[in-house]
Amino acid sequence: MTDASQLINHAHNLFYDIVNDVEAHFDSVASTLRHHFSNKPLQFPTRTPPPPPTPYEHIERWISKHKPLTAAIVAFAVAGSVASYIYIRSQKLHRKRRARKSSSGARTDIVVVSGAVANPLTSALYLDLERRGFVVYVVANTAEDERYIRSQSRADLIPLTLDLVDPYTAQDQIMRFRTMFTREHVAFEGAGPHKLHFKGLVLLPDTQASPARVEDISSEEWSDALNAKVLNTIATAQLLLPAVIENKARILLLTPCVAPALRLPLHSMENTAYGALQGFSSSLAAELKQDGITLSHLKLGNFDIPVVTARQRREGVPPPRLRPTPLRQLHDTVFDELMAKRPHALLHIGRGSRTYDIIGSMAPPSFIAWMMGASKRPSLARGTSDESLSRSAGSLTWEKVEENEA
Repeated sequence: MTDASQLINHAHNLFYDIVNDVEAHFDSVASTLRHHFSNKPLQFPTRTPPPPPTPYEHIERWISKHKPLTAAIVAFAVAGSVASYIYIRSQKLHRKRRARKSSSGARTDIVVVSGAVANPLTSALYLDLERRGFVVYVVANTAEDERYIRSQSRADLIPLTLDLVDPYTAQDQIMRFRTMFTREHVAFEGAGPHKLHFKGLVLLPDTQASPARVEDISSEEWSDALNAKVLNTIATAQLLLPAVIENKARILLLTPCVAPALRLPLHSMENTAYGALQGFSSSLAAELKQDGITLSHLKLGNFDIPVVTARQRREGVPPPRLRPTPLRQLHDTVFDELMAKRPHALLHIGRGSRTYDIIGSMAPPSFIAWMMGASKRPSLARGTSDESLSRSAGSLTWEKVEENEA
């Protein structure tokens, strides 16, 4: 046998030895495993049950199973909500708003209105308050104002004469006014006595002014305008403030805000008066809050004033594209604020009031100038006098702004 044959036989024997050893090892491992699993039963891992469905999943499954019924319920809920809103709003608009009376039928609630007495917006407001059952005192600074108020021929529309030039005389006049709330009154012979209640002070300053460039306004005009529009309002509020605090009355400040919110050119006088009154009202509201009294600031937009609308129709002025807010909405809001237990500190009322206030506070000046057509040089209409503009309560200005918006 050659060396090569021996080497092959040795390798063959070595291979079989290795195979036998491996086979014996696997047999040993298999027997060990059989012995282990024969004594202990095989346990497979159990799956954890799914968590119980949440209420949202219950609702989702129910909706998916009852789609037609769900659609009917949603439609009924939406229709019911809309109908309820319309009904509540109609009840609120048409409910009777009347001041309280005594057992004898006499009027007991007093409201003081301060503003331009011949202004259509102011006169409409104090006449409406008188129709609703208030005893309305209208601040009269001149004899002409007093004659105008008496010419309305209303028994419960009374001028409250205040001489703002002479503070001592004004104090005496206010003291006589305050004594009314400390004594009892008798409406007629045999009727039971009753006391008067001071419900509120309504400040309606005429901040409107004829459009003009700053260089065209003289210093005398600035002085007269600020005295009439700002200082008179502040002085009136200051004189009546003790009576307001004693009787826990309301204070309402009504200011047009369309042109001041946009800071339009040619309206420097109006913007200045509005800014001064706004700063005054903010400080006064903070002081009155310590006494538990709320000052309500009503920012006015565009209203349909019947007197102004009729005059514009006669003069051939085209109506605005967007219909103004009816004046009754302003009157209802004023009444609600006077009688509310928790009056609002700020209210926007009238078309364009909230919109232009937001635009003026958020939009850049360049956008406002483009929106109002700043490239055009505005001019007053022919035949329009300063007196007519001041008496119109700014409705012409508001309507022009509304047309530009459209």
